[in-house]
Amino acid sequence: MRFWTTVVILVAFLTGCTTTQSTPQPYKPSTYNVASAQKGNQKSTVTYPGSEGAAPTITGKVIQQQQQPKATPQQESATPYAETTISSTTLAMATPTPSTGVEATPTTPTQPEASEEKEGTLSVASPMPKPLNDDSTMIKVAVLIPQKTIKKYAISTVNSVMSYLLYKNYYFDLNVFNSGDEREASIVQALNEIKAGGYRYIIAPVTNEGAIVIANNVRDTLVFIPTLNKSAVSITNANIVFGGIDYDKQIALLAEKANEKVGTFEDGSALSSQLNTLVRQHNSRVFYEKRVENSKANFKGMFKGNGSLNNASFYLNTPIVTSSLIASQLRANDIQAYALLSSQINYNPLLLTLTQYEDRNRLYIANSIQRAPSGLEEINAMFGHDIVYDWVNYSTSIGADFVCSNFFEGRVARAFKEPMIDNQVAYHTSLYQAGRNEFIRVTP
Repeated sequence: MRFWTTVVILVAFLTGCTTTQSTPQPYKPSTYNVASAQKGNQKSTVTYPGSEGAAPTITGKVIQQQQQPKATPQQESATPYAETTISSTTLAMATPTPSTGVEATPTTPTQPEASEEKEGTLSVASPMPKPLNDDSTMIKVAVLIPQKTIKKYAISTVNSVMSYLLYKNYYFDLNVFNSGDEREASIVQALNEIKAGGYRYIIAPVTNEGAIVIANNVRDTLVFIPTLNKSAVSITNANIVFGGIDYDKQIALLAEKANEKVGTFEDGSALSSQLNTLVRQHNSRVFYEKRVENSKANFKGMFKGNGSLNNASFYLNTPIVTSSLIASQLRANDIQAYALLSSQINYNPLLLTLTQYEDRNRLYIANSIQRAPSGLEEINAMFGHDIVYDWVNYSTSIGADFVCSNFFEGRVARAFKEPMIDNQVAYHTSLYQAGRNEFIRVTP
């Protein structure tokens, strides 16, 4: 009996030692109170497919990381596009923390970005002012995306809008409406859903076809189209503002660096055809036009022994990989160009990697992207894309800036300096040369 009593006591003791109680997890505060909203006719999704890599994905009440599969390279695009379908859904309703606002007020002086600190001391950031709006004055922004048409920009433009709203620390309701394509029925259905949701502002990265449908069906909502320049479409709707860069202005500026002997390279795309037309308008003598549809072209047969190409100015109206090959193959085949000229399409640091300095020392590139606030650039980088070299994302950020300025009726300072003239963003364009490690501005 004494033996069994001892065994029972020992078992009870060991059981008590090995039993663990659930320890309460420490509270992890989130910067943004994100809530799902209006079910209505919108499909509810748990996560939003971010851009490349592990982009921040807003779910529930915390910001989490979601791993995305690597995309298959599409032809020569420097940024591969992942075929990820975006469901029309309320992306986020964010409530910022008052102590983390970004808007500066006259009573709170801002500190210069670069300040000299003594070695070994810590720099403490001063408290930020409260947000300028609250739940009762939430900014409601709809992003209309025809994903099948604009492909990779369906994701990056949404992230650009969100980055700006987070940077400004506004209370906002951001909703994505994926029309799929740009057929009239698809666009109209998305516009009806936007109207039913009470959204006053629309950012729509569409092509000419989609812009015409929007212009014919929007009367009382402000629409910003970041992908088109006003000169490219015949639209007179006063509610539509365009953010596309001015290729005509860029080609005209590049023409100042060309001589009278001009040649062009293009790849058969709509954009390259447009650029070729502009080149002919700004240059009196275009003696050579060559289509290079991909990087596997026979450049040796194209250039070898073709002395007529010497001392000519060539417009590279081709994607960055093809442009890099053309520049290198011209030199490899002993053709001395007077100048190599390119518009915004080749303003990309990848060009510095794909070419040798001797291949590009006579290359001039027109660029209309200015420096954005560093904080905004950093938030965009967190989403896996940039607004430093990608003009569509940059234009989309300007659109978000314009929309918020309109919402606050001009009571807040804009983050971008580009003015709006006759419903079009007026860009300042400069010429750059591709140096050894960076792009160097050569015109003001």
